Amino acid sequence: MSQLTKKLKLHIPEYTDEIYQTIQELGENFSTLDKVSKDYALSPPVEDLWDQNDIIWNLKPAIGEYVGWVNTRTGRTAPQWEALTSYRNGDYIIPPEDNGHVYTCIQAGHSGVMEPVFPTAADREVQDTRGASTWQRSKLYFKNDIVFPTVDNGRFYVCITEGEAGAAEPAWNLTSGTSIYDNTVVWLGYRIARWKESGISALFRPFGKID
Repeated sequence: MSQLTKKLKLHIPEYTDEIYQTIQELGENFSTLDKVSKDYALSPPVEDLWDQNDIIWNLKPAIGEYVGWVNTRTGRTAPQWEALTSYRNGDYIIPPEDNGHVYTCIQAGHSGVMEPVFPTAADREVQDTRGASTWQRSKLYFKNDIVFPTVDNGRFYVCITEGEAGAAEPAWNLTSGTSIYDNTVVWLGYRIARWKESGISALFRPFGKID
């Protein structure tokens, strides 16, 4: 029967061990060594699941920089939410201001102009159209105002040229990024993205500033 090393608990095969047992234990050794090997990068990760205490070492340490980043919370890393950005189903994001949660895109589309109020309850959903209102005739609109058509079409429209809306509702184009002229207002349309709370986010923090 094989023995175990003191620190990493690696298997030390015995000459009397069966071949299949030795191969299995060597495979476990490789997995253990891979897990404890150092990870190097130029910045903290923005994808995958990470355990608390996982460390990313700075690939190019320099004076005034940090030795690396340590994860303080077991969870998933993801890029931060960005305004007017195209997202696909299954994309993960975290809020720009950490709230301890990660979110999955469950309806492909574009994010809005304003960051949505992300829910923290498990599996809760939010539509990425914060600040939007239903279009109104002859109303004065300003740049980055967001409207919905009076008849829902799954899209929102962002004002890119401020002015006064027309007396009649414009024909809302369904192609994302297409200009729509509404008297003196110009709109760009986008498909609405939707998010779902999807668990705890990892939280990497820098350590070891180099003087």
